[in-house]
Amino acid sequence: MRERVLRYRGENIIVTFHVDRCTHVAECILGLPEVFDVRRRPWVDPNAASPNRIAEVIHRCPTGALHYERLDGGPPEPIPKKNQVTIVKNGPLYFRGHLIVKASDQQVLFTDTRLALCRCGASKNKPFCDNWHELIDFVERGEITAIQTKALENSAPLEITCMKNGPLLLSGPVEIIGSNGMVGFRGDHTALCRCGATKNPPFCDGTHTKIHFQTE
Repeated sequence: MRERVLRYRGENIIVTFHVDRCTHVAECILGLPEVFDVRRRPWVDPNAASPNRIAEVIHRCPTGALHYERLDGGPPEPIPKKNQVTIVKNGPLYFRGHLIVKASDQQVLFTDTRLALCRCGASKNKPFCDNWHELIDFVERGEITAIQTKALENSAPLEITCMKNGPLLLSGPVEIIGSNGMVGFRGDHTALCRCGATKNPPFCDGTHTKIHFQTE
């Protein structure tokens, strides 16, 4: 797992860029092109807009590639009240919430509020998505119908355990939303496929053992 982080310091805000998490969704350059311009070096100018506007646009980044630190006394990035997973058609899983990512030995790898995690099985930077789903022509519509719902305690964090050669185990209140906008799961425990071969997407069905899926 690579984690290269660049920092762009302005007068009132520091923008951090996690290079290896960026999948070029382009929310930043579309939302605030005067600050985020890939034709310019450095490509981030944190003095080109107000800290509030920069923070607003960074919140739209679904991968967690962009974060910020306020220097003007403004509020820090908020932790979302809900933990949600959104399935991207033919693409990754977008996580948003109070997220704690762990290795299979329960070591905490990192915490965040926004992540894009691989579900095609081909990423070279697992557990992150690195757009390899496009290179292998991964096809999975990501649509979901109501399967299981229950009342949730939204104040608790969501633990995401990356099982070696296996799925993503979710523990904590979470809502899973299909690419069709339907809530297909609302509960406290589930396992999501990351080998790309499940017959019951987005959930793990044990196929990773049959195809000898390797995470390292």
